[in-house]
Amino acid sequence: MFCSACGQPVDQPYCQKCGAPSGLPVGGPVPAVSRVAAHLRTLGILWIAYAIYELLRLILVAPLLHVVLGGRSPWIDNPNGWTYALHSGGYQDAWVYAFHPGGWLLHVIMAVVIVRSVFALIVGFGLLRAQPWGRVAAIILAILTLIKPLLGTILAIYTLWVLLSRDAGPEYDRIASQQPPL
Repeated sequence: MFCSACGQPVDQPYCQKCGAPSGLPVGGPVPAVSRVAAHLRTLGILWIAYAIYELLRLILVAPLLHVVLGGRSPWIDNPNGWTYALHSGGYQDAWVYAFHPGGWLLHVIMAVVIVRSVFALIVGFGLLRAQPWGRVAAIILAILTLIKPLLGTILAIYTLWVLLSRDAGPEYDRIASQQPPL
């Protein structure tokens, strides 16, 4: 490279002869940041935000789902709990309750969403702290979340793009080895 003012060869940020700036970077070359290192914090924050979103959505949708799936819950309406069907109308009511989705389906859905949200919170904090188990747990959660429309699918694809790139395993291990254990 040559100085634009005096024409002398230049290998530093300023010309040695006239002092004009040469256009070379001042601090030397910028170190390359890997994909994992650049996106790890973002992934952790997004998984925590997604877990909170899922829990809030459950809290807002559960009453509507309760009404749609049957309307009456023995756990709320009766102090005797689920045994009310056996005592109130015999086995016929128990049979109807066992196969009516308002009784058990809502509780199964709520349990699955809560377990998935807790898992997403744990994965988010594991990625933020770069724990050794965080990468594998995030990949498992991303695969399970691929079928969740829109937000879950987008977050899962982003997670897999970051954590399954060519050098992601060794890079994550290097980052995790630099972090203090919990």
